[in-house]
Amino acid sequence: MAGADLRTQFEKISDSAKAANDKIKAAGKKTRDQLDADLASARAKASAAADRLSEKADAADDKASSRSQEVRRKWQAHVAEVRANIEKKKAKHDLKEAERSAKLALAVALDAIDFAQAAIDEAEYAALDALYAQAEADSRVS
Repeated sequence: MAGADLRTQFEKISDSAKAANDKIKAAGKKTRDQLDADLASARAKASAAADRLSEKADAADDKASSRSQEVRRKWQAHVAEVRANIEKKKAKHDLKEAERSAKLALAVALDAIDFAQAAIDEAEYAALDALYAQAEADSRVS
């Protein structure tokens, strides 16, 4: 039963990535105001996900979860700092500031993609490890 749960959870990753990819592709045809609305929605979604992760990490008490919790905290602090900088720069209308802001936003997006890929790889390993551990336990019962 746990294996089915893991597969279902893992499948959600590709579904979410596909939906995000579709939104990114469609963004090229949107106006600045439409992108601003999409950005606000994505920020709210990302913040909610970060809050859920934080709640899970706070509840965790084993060593591996503590390491994961530290990584999450550092990532959340990084994201908060970058968002604050982006918000400050949005207030300025200077072209050079806008270009720097765009470069910063691109760098953050690429970092987030790398982080997501690493998280997917780690999730794959953890899921396979859990399935292996269950199979090992089941074989000892038989």
